Amino acid sequence: MTSASSADSKAQRVAIVSDGSALPSGTDLTATLRDGAELISGLARVPVRPTVILASDAAGLAAGIRALPADIGAVLLTRVAPARAREVQRELQDSHARPLLTDEDVTAIALAAAAVDSLAKAGRRAHGSRVVLAGARDLPVLTSLLMATGVDDITTWNSSDATIFPLHNIVFGADLVIDLIGELPSSATRRLGGLTVITREDTGAAPYAAAGLLGAAVYAPGLAFDVEILRACAIALTDIPPSGRSVPFVKGIAVTRLVTDAVTSVFHTQPSR
Repeated sequence: MTSASSADSKAQRVAIVSDGSALPSGTDLTATLRDGAELISGLARVPVRPTVILASDAAGLAAGIRALPADIGAVLLTRVAPARAREVQRELQDSHARPLLTDEDVTAIALAAAAVDSLAKAGRRAHGSRVVLAGARDLPVLTSLLMATGVDDITTWNSSDATIFPLHNIVFGADLVIDLIGELPSSATRRLGGLTVITREDTGAAPYAAAGLLGAAVYAPGLAFDVEILRACAIALTDIPPSGRSVPFVKGIAVTRLVTDAVTSVFHTQPSR
């Protein structure tokens, strides 16, 4: 197995890994990962290895990731059932393995960036703004990431709350709603009865978040994808169109580099360094 220290000293590539557990039956997983690897490699300017790991549970998937070659400096775990991905991430963090990023991390970063940008465009600061997070249970990392960006008034709501606390009552008076479960019409650039609503569609910055973080892990051995690093990534992405409108690829490379530089700078100023 590859230790974190040996991986750090030889890191030259990243890997995009999946067991396909979040994909419909019959999906060509190899082709899906290959396409993802080409995108990340093109943006980050680092070699990316697409890797299918067939595993029946989180333990098997974690073991496969540990066994990756020593020159793999970081991993993007994608198209994996969310609960399994979280379990793999926890297990690898506990064993101090190479840094691992999940689809949930990337989605949360893009949504946090869209939230901060939307509040700023409305003339509001994150601190003191009231944000409602509908479907909070489906993306647990988002709450802590929003708090890290300065949002200090967060109301979490889940579908199980609807009988006693209808969502339309909860959102009254909010500055922003992040709707993860499709309960409200949305756009980060339109307002619903005076209320700004962001959804999972507003994640145009996600590819740059993933590529920038993975590139940083290669350039800065020892970097961990902790909440401080994810926050730096989100802040760096606040000017990217949240709705996924096309960004020219050359600009995408520049945005990715901006993310890499931002998180690397934060990493080098962390107390443990």
